[in-house]
Amino acid sequence: MSFTNRLSHYRASPYSIVPGDFHVAVNGCDEADGSAAHPFATLERAVEAVRAVKADRLGVTVCVHAGEYRTPGICLTAEDSGSEACPVTYRAWGDGEVILNGGVTLRAEDFGPVPDEIRERLRGEAKDRVVQIDLTRLGLTAADWGPVCPIGAFGTEKKYDSWQPGENCELFVNGRRMTLARYPNEGFLKLAAAADVGDCFEFPEQNYYYDWDERRNHRGGKYIMDKETTARLKTWKSLEGVWAYGYFYHDWADSSTPVARFDLEHRAFFPEYVSRYGARKDALYFFCNVPDELDAPGEWYLDRENGMLYLYPPESLECARVEMTLTQNSIIRAEGVNHITFEGFTLKGTRADAIVVAGDDNILRRLTVYGVMGNAVDVKGYRNLVTECDISHTGRGGIHLSGGDRDILKPGENRADNNLIHDWAEVYMTYNPAVRLDGVGNICSHNEIYNSPHSAILYYGNDHVLEYNVIHDVVLHSSDAGAIYSGQDWAGQGCAVRYNCLYNVGSGQFRPDGIYFDDMLSGQSAYGNLVINVKKNGFLVGGGRDNSICNNIVVNCGTGIKYDDRGRDAFVGNGWARAAVISYETGCMWQRLRRVPYRSAVWAKRYPALARVSLDFGDPDNPDFPVNPANSRVSGNIVIDAGGELGVIRPDVARFSDVSGNAVFTSEEEAGFMPGEFLLRDDAPALKAIPGFENLPLEKMGRY
Repeated sequence: MSFTNRLSHYRASPYSIVPGDFHVAVNGCDEADGSAAHPFATLERAVEAVRAVKADRLGVTVCVHAGEYRTPGICLTAEDSGSEACPVTYRAWGDGEVILNGGVTLRAEDFGPVPDEIRERLRGEAKDRVVQIDLTRLGLTAADWGPVCPIGAFGTEKKYDSWQPGENCELFVNGRRMTLARYPNEGFLKLAAAADVGDCFEFPEQNYYYDWDERRNHRGGKYIMDKETTARLKTWKSLEGVWAYGYFYHDWADSSTPVARFDLEHRAFFPEYVSRYGARKDALYFFCNVPDELDAPGEWYLDRENGMLYLYPPESLECARVEMTLTQNSIIRAEGVNHITFEGFTLKGTRADAIVVAGDDNILRRLTVYGVMGNAVDVKGYRNLVTECDISHTGRGGIHLSGGDRDILKPGENRADNNLIHDWAEVYMTYNPAVRLDGVGNICSHNEIYNSPHSAILYYGNDHVLEYNVIHDVVLHSSDAGAIYSGQDWAGQGCAVRYNCLYNVGSGQFRPDGIYFDDMLSGQSAYGNLVINVKKNGFLVGGGRDNSICNNIVVNCGTGIKYDDRGRDAFVGNGWARAAVISYETGCMWQRLRRVPYRSAVWAKRYPALARVSLDFGDPDNPDFPVNPANSRVSGNIVIDAGGELGVIRPDVARFSDVSGNAVFTSEEEAGFMPGEFLLRDDAPALKAIPGFENLPLEKMGRY
């Protein structure tokens, strides 16, 4: 068994059946008493029952029996809270899967062949394979399916009067997300040129139009297609309603836009929404919402005017489950609630986040979430726990935890622990991580995370802990991103990234980083991490200060450790990040520093080096002037590199910080690792080079 296979050692414990104070079953009745013999029919009715009795109980449990429960969204408020003395639990009974579904199931028998006028527009086998269903005959209306809505983390649609808020309805077959008919079927086209980048916020790079935010309805621009793409578009029967999605400048900034018009004679299309960062030759994009491109299994198209849905089934519909997302509400929304547990449910079918909780001391355990447009879980408050969940096939991200008070550095103590998160960010493909931490003192631990186009973990704020996670096959579609990422904050201190295993980061032409402290992020510690097979840098530290990179193992990465001086270079050398630091009033790094009370007694005690920062712009050589990569330590790391290189350390980093005591070997055998392991022999040369090196706790990494 290989080392990476042994990292996945999780074994779920049997699901227990416990007595319930109230019961819910698909054959129940909301007029019943909610007993096991006479259960309620809906979870909403059970919430009412709990509200009426909890004052007299030491705890209340609602058990939901196996089956599927259609819901437009279940809402709980502060009056539904439990207490420390009387916690409230909603859980699956244990007699089978309990599904809370915000969508609608489309029956195979309701699909039929397409008429000749549609068949003529289809290609190849699609002519005989595509089927249709009339949604209006199911009682659905345009209000249910809605218009085509923009996607992408960096869209500019809110700047336009024509924008209608909302999220796209989606189609799933056997839990797999279907693709809105597109060209090409897979991969991306490349812009032949950008004849007009439009009225964008930034172009060229680092050239900002600061009045952009005050203006609206920006000019979209003019993009040039290649000859082959133009020839393909000439075969379409209609160019109406087409959208373009892509990375129009940076491969970390996705957005979409309706196509305002085409000029096929000059190989041009005109985006209605401007790309925030402009556009460039060879930028990646595709067209979608194109009925003439309904030509591959798994594609679908909805005639939104008439309610006719067309599907190219990926498999026989006879035994398939076809579902369409409807509700734009969360399946469970609990705001102002405390001491509530949700356990054992499967949630799907929403165009929003699946479960949203705001409150304290709540537990989300053993939830399965898939087939939603938003995030799986969004939690705000203190001491909340998300554990043992299985999250996949979300449009956005996985778990978002936010809590704590930065002014006084009060920790949120929210925890995402022991979860499996994979195949997320299928629609919004950048900056929608498996786990995101915001605030102060939250924890991401023991999760297994894999298969995504962008980052696995993002975090912002102070004193967060990221530990014992196993992360692999991520950042598959970006070159300027990290599997674990944070950035752009001198004051974002006190965070620990420790005892994580990252491997196989990046894919094909995309060369991202493993652990990435971007744009002068400071006060981070990274130790005990195992970083293997990262396309670009195992560690990338982007010019920050007060960082500690120690006792890590970096194996077969493009570069082992890179630490640059972008902040100092920007200030004294007119480098590319100059706008962020050159002005105390307008520089974003100074603005972020001023937002927190970094010289207060609480902050000064917690981060004494930050409290000493100098504001003397006339003395840029002062180590305490924050642009300098000072007071950092890069030591005690083992790097396995075929070329025998530690990495790239800029001279000013070595000048202001301690870079010493690292060991570089050309192979694992040369370092003295046990065969097939990343544990050092007692006589390992690496231990002679770094006498104090501590073997990593590999057996603790991953789910437990």
